[in-house]
Amino acid sequence: MSEAKRKILIIEDNTDIQQLYRYAFEAEGYDVKTSNNGLDGITDAVELVPDIILLDVMMPEMNGFEVLEALKNNTSLKLHVIVISNLTQDQEKQKALQRGADMYLIKSDYEGPDLVAKVSAYLESLKK
Repeated sequence: MSEAKRKILIIEDNTDIQQLYRYAFEAEGYDVKTSNNGLDGITDAVELVPDIILLDVMMPEMNGFEVLEALKNNTSLKLHVIVISNLTQDQEKQKALQRGADMYLIKSDYEGPDLVAKVSAYLESLKK
């Protein structure tokens, strides 16, 4: 019997980036769901309960920091979130980590396959 597909939720308002990530993760066997803004992302996270969430910071409706707060305050869910942003200041990274992000990555540092490898390695480390 094969292993169940890993579920990833990508919360990103830029449709080009969203599709780039979708294709990269689907190519590696992930079950991918995308949300266009933070508010939809919270709803999708509760419904899907993904293995991992990729979360942009700068979005309409709710920004990534607000999404992190909302997810953290929902005590029934223990979700793993990787923030991926173009905001490079250390204070932004600290803000995300303090609000419950597992990791903070800079978008320009990761092409699709590199991002998939980083996320997959992180998910593997959670099993240990």
